[in-house]
Amino acid sequence: MEVETTRSREDSRLIERYLAGDEYAVEELVMKYQKKIYVLAYRMTGNIEDSKDMTQKTFLQAFNNLKGFKGKSSFYTWLYQIALNTCLNHVNKKDRFTEEVDDSFAHTGGSALSAIIETEKEAHLKRSLNELPARQKAAVILRAYEGFSLKETAEVMKCSEGAVKAHYHNGVKKLKEILSPTFRDSK
Repeated sequence: MEVETTRSREDSRLIERYLAGDEYAVEELVMKYQKKIYVLAYRMTGNIEDSKDMTQKTFLQAFNNLKGFKGKSSFYTWLYQIALNTCLNHVNKKDRFTEEVDDSFAHTGGSALSAIIETEKEAHLKRSLNELPARQKAAVILRAYEGFSLKETAEVMKCSEGAVKAHYHNGVKKLKEILSPTFRDSK
């Protein structure tokens, strides 16, 4: 909790500096959160170029609306909310998208064969995530990949904690159904 409070205080100071005309404060906020927003966008879109675009759109929208930020939630969750909505709007505009293979999932340890198998498992999991309805996908990504608490996830998704639990539970259940034939066959 102390980390959250410290982060919130730092963010509040940067926002105050920006609103007072300090352009460098924006750069500090971008540097602080750019990688996290990009990772969320990549997990939501599955596409490197789309992720870059969604990250840029998120920050543009956030800074264009920063004067309207009331501080009812942390800047961190407010920014994630913007990112999630930007990604959901993008994904909903497209039919299901094509998988890009990202070699960053390859593991350096072990044999080449085990690295290929791990890369394939990661790619299959990503494709399976793309089969989930948008809200379930968002709940799984925010909770399992991003490590958000139930409360933070509810704030970002603009829904109740109970709704988050339901989306997460149903998403994990559907992932198990999608993935079970693969893992059963690989034993």
